Amino acid sequence: MRICIDIDGVICKLRRTGEAYGNLKPVQGAIENIKRLKTAGHCIILYTARHMKTCRGNVGKVIALQAATTLEWLARHGIEYDEIHFGKPYADVYIDDNALRFESWEAIESDDSLPMSSEERHEMEGQ
Repeated sequence: MRICIDIDGVICKLRRTGEAYGNLKPVQGAIENIKRLKTAGHCIILYTARHMKTCRGNVGKVIALQAATTLEWLARHGIEYDEIHFGKPYADVYIDDNALRFESWEAIESDDSLPMSSEERHEMEGQ
């Protein structure tokens, strides 16, 4: 399964005004659970909206401002992933048919805790 995980608020704590992204702490359980998902054979895709509002959606500027800090933070914390995407559109609300509302990593105890993929739902609807 391809699992797309937001960085801020899911992998690391949300940044407060004046706080540096490089100094953020991991969310409890994030590192261990991402390792578990990766070991189980899932494709881990990370994404972030860091500075999308500040840079008015200019992904090139976002990458110039945040890529090095973000990649260094992930490496320092041993977070393994297959892909990373900068430039998640800035929004107040995301409506997505494949979304899982993140509350805590404790709520994602096993692969059975993950929602069905869109392909799995489509197959079930066809039965």
